[in-house]
Amino acid sequence: MDDAYAIRLAKTKLRDAYSDGDVNGVLSVLSEGYCDTSTGLASFYGPEARAVLKDRLKKLFAKYKATLAVTMISIRVQGPMAFDWGWHKLTLKPKSGGRPITTRSRYLEIWDKDTKGEWKIVIYMDNPDVPPQMPPKQVLAELRGTAKTARSKPGRRSKARHRG
Repeated sequence: MDDAYAIRLAKTKLRDAYSDGDVNGVLSVLSEGYCDTSTGLASFYGPEARAVLKDRLKKLFAKYKATLAVTMISIRVQGPMAFDWGWHKLTLKPKSGGRPITTRSRYLEIWDKDTKGEWKIVIYMDNPDVPPQMPPKQVLAELRGTAKTARSKPGRRSKARHRG
């Protein structure tokens, strides 16, 4: 199976585990050496990270019906490691009633192929998403200048340089 496809399947498993409130399903896509550097939370590493996440998920799934939407921008496989990044949109519907809570974050995951040949998340990082915006005008001007320079043919001199 293609490595990028295998990672997409693992992300599908993660998404479905959130929707099913399946703590062990979420943990099944994490490596034994998992490192969690989620925004706004203390970082944990290895067995401690898995145990803390397990506790957080039990509490989350007890209180909310979760729906995770994943938008993958790219997967880059480099030997036994891979990188994937994109957006997670998490919607939490309180089981006791009330309005759903939706958050959207940008994420980066580093994957590792385990001894069984399965891809597992070894490092997770995220931060809150912000609305898109255009670069500042001076940056756009610099980019346009760079683009013009890059388009000119090598070895050609401008007429101004030939004036004698």
